[in-house]
Amino acid sequence: MVVNDDGDLLDTYEAMLAELGHQPVTKLTMASAPETVREVGADALVVDLQSSDEDDFGVRIIEELRSDPEMRNFPIILCSGATESLRPLHARLQDMNVPVVLKPFRIEDLEEELEAALRTNES
Repeated sequence: MVVNDDGDLLDTYEAMLAELGHQPVTKLTMASAPETVREVGADALVVDLQSSDEDDFGVRIIEELRSDPEMRNFPIILCSGATESLRPLHARLQDMNVPVVLKPFRIEDLEEELEAALRTNES
């Protein structure tokens, strides 16, 4: 599942991930992260750090998932171009086991992190 507030970018993610053999579900927003992830049966989440309304959009979603005992180890990847905003979050994201892929990225970078996250979740 990919969550981003930019519809055009969601289309790009969808095409890239489908080309890699995944079946992406895209969402512009999420009312409740754990419930939405369960509803769509997602295997992993790719989320942006910021939305047009929230600077900590992705962190809020990540923390909501990590606070749910059933979702504590759910694979999450944070994608962001906001490198300055990420600096103070680095240790927190590491503690929550969330890798970061910086935009602009190569599709191989996202695929590598996604595959690693999915493998870790299978263990």
